[in-house]
Amino acid sequence: MNLKFAVFLGSAYLVFNLAAFGLDPEKQAAIDRYKKPFAVYLSAIDDLGSALDTLTTESDLIKAADRFCDQANKFVDEFNANKERFADSQIVKSMGEDPDAKRAMADYMDSLRSKLEDARPIFDHLISSLSGHSDSRELNRVRDRVAATFQRIQLLYM
Repeated sequence: MNLKFAVFLGSAYLVFNLAAFGLDPEKQAAIDRYKKPFAVYLSAIDDLGSALDTLTTESDLIKAADRFCDQANKFVDEFNANKERFADSQIVKSMGEDPDAKRAMADYMDSLRSKLEDARPIFDHLISSLSGHSDSRELNRVRDRVAATFQRIQLLYM
């Protein structure tokens, strides 16, 4: 029974990674390079969700929001660095004509879109937590910082 399960898992892994095997290594490296900052951002969202679930004080909220902003701003910086690095890249331009590369990117973007939609309750929780506390200088600072971070992220989509 364990052998059948292992064969099934191995087969599933192979099928899910066939698109990667068909790609030119340089194209796969470019795709991987674009994925890396998003891994940072998704990790920041997960960390924020965990922190929000265990909040006990206003200070915990401020620390969680600051930590999220640090990680999210790192994501924006890495994303922009990749954007500049590949701005005139022939590899990236050729990916638009490569069906395997287009499929790999489309699959990744669909997965990413789904993960970001799933994260919406975390952001709603953050905003309601920030709004639900009394005004203090530190809380106002972190509210402004979260707003500025979300604005930086939003600018990536324009």
